[in-house]
Amino acid sequence: MEKMSYEMRVQAVLDKFNEYNKINDDIKRFGIFNSFNVSHQIEKEYLYFEIRNTDNEEFDLLTSASSEQSIQINLHKDSEFNWLIKTMNRFIEKSKVSMKKAREIAKPQVGILVYDEFTDSYFLNPTSGPVLLKSKEIMKEIASTRLDIFGIFINLRSALIESDRRSEIIGDSFGKVLDKIKESVKNIQNMETKLRKIEGIPRYICDLKEVDAKISFESFATVDFGVEILKFNKFNEYDITGELDDMAFVESLYIKIRKIEETCKQMIDLGRSLISKNDPNLYNQDSSTKLWILTHEGRETMSNLNIMDFINNDISEVSFEIN
Repeated sequence: MEKMSYEMRVQAVLDKFNEYNKINDDIKRFGIFNSFNVSHQIEKEYLYFEIRNTDNEEFDLLTSASSEQSIQINLHKDSEFNWLIKTMNRFIEKSKVSMKKAREIAKPQVGILVYDEFTDSYFLNPTSGPVLLKSKEIMKEIASTRLDIFGIFINLRSALIESDRRSEIIGDSFGKVLDKIKESVKNIQNMETKLRKIEGIPRYICDLKEVDAKISFESFATVDFGVEILKFNKFNEYDITGELDDMAFVESLYIKIRKIEETCKQMIDLGRSLISKNDPNLYNQDSSTKLWILTHEGRETMSNLNIMDFINNDISEVSFEIN
C-alpha cells in the first residue's frame, strides 16, 4: 500500500472526527444518554485533540497545545497515526451502539421519551418516563453508555508508544541495567498473579533466564481465565536470547520489558476501575475461588473495549485503508 501523504492523513483523521461528532450530535438529541465530542488543533506535523462530554459548558473552548487534557499526535509517525485511526474507529463503534440503544428507548411504545418536532429532540415523558427510567433493565442500558473509555485508551497509548525508555538507563552501568531488567520482570510476574484473578483483563506471562553468559527472555499476553489453564491462547509472543556482554542487546531488552511492565500497570488500574463500578455492576466475586467474574453487562463492556487490539504489538504496523 502506498504511503499516505501528510495531507491525506490530516483528511483521514478529520473525517473520523467528523463521523464521531455527527453520531454524538444525534445521541445528544435523546437527552438521557451521555454524548461526547472531539475538538482539535493542528500545528505543523502535530495534531492536538481531546474528547469531552457534551454536557461540559466549556466544550466550545478551542483545543490547544497548552491544554492539559489534549493529546499530542505526530502525524508523520506511522505508529501514532495508526493508533489514532484505530482508537477513533473504536469510539465510533461504541457510539453507534449507544445510538442504537437510544433509538430503541425513544420508540413511542416504550413510553420513556416524547418527540418535540420544533426542536427535533426528545424529552422525558412527564407521565410515565420517571417511573420507567427506574426499571432495572432500562437503567442498565443507559448506564452502559456512560463508561468513558477515552481515558483507558489514552493511558494505553502512553504505555505503548509515548515514553522514551532508553532515557531511563542513560549513564547506568551494565550491572545497573541488568538489575533494572530483573526488577521489572519481577514486577510483571507479581502483577500477573493479580490480573489472573480478573476475567477479561489481558496480562503478560514472562520468564527471564541467565545461562552460560547468555540471557533469554520469553513472554506472551493472554486473556485466558480460570483456576487451571492447560493451554494458553497466546498473543504478542516474544522469545529472544543474546549475549550478556552485548550492551546494545541488553538495552533493547530493557526497552521491551519496560513496555510490558507499563502495559501491565495500566491493566491493573483498568481492572481496579472496572471492578469498582456498580452502575452497571461489571464484576461479581466468586465466594469460593475469589475470582472476579464478568457480569452480562461486563461482557458487553469488554466486547466494546476489545483491549487486546490495543496492546497488540502489530498495531503500530497496520496500514489502514481509508475510504
